[in-house]
Amino acid sequence: MNLGAVAAIRSGLVLARKLSREVSSYCYQLLSLRAIHPDGYILPDSLDVFYATEPLRPEYLTQENDIIVRLSLPYTAILINPSTVGIVISSNFAIIRANQDKLLPEYLLWLLGTPDIRKKLYESSSSNMLSAVRATSFTELDIGAITLGEQEKIAKLNRLAKEETRLLKKLAAEKEKYYTAVINRTQKI
Repeated sequence: MNLGAVAAIRSGLVLARKLSREVSSYCYQLLSLRAIHPDGYILPDSLDVFYATEPLRPEYLTQENDIIVRLSLPYTAILINPSTVGIVISSNFAIIRANQDKLLPEYLLWLLGTPDIRKKLYESSSSNMLSAVRATSFTELDIGAITLGEQEKIAKLNRLAKEETRLLKKLAAEKEKYYTAVINRTQKI
């Protein structure tokens, strides 16, 4: 089954079309490339401010359960949660809104991070120097046909793996602080 059959896919807003040259009452947070962490989440402190000439259509703003994918390497995908709703999505990203009766967003998030899908995206971009793909490239991705129950199991396992990785990184940082403090204390003796 192709992704385009179970999801609406489009690119983000071409900012120049709606950019106000001065401060306006239509102020939004803007998702930029630097606001995406490589591990797949938004860095709130890195969001830019965007002043529009008029109210923006909802399709260009993040909505809960959207999958936002960077259109250039490393093709990082993020899942929009309630705390990241209402952010302007620039044309540097694809917006994927899954039909949740057939495709779970968390499963799709995992799938887009797999080496096979990343390889397919890279191959579809190999004709340009920036390795950028078009949003329409996602419509042809084969996502297989598995049940919602199986998708939920994979999504849950992926959530647990990411949480474990986050905790292990935090533990490693704390251990590093501990060893540094012990060495510094020992050195003073």
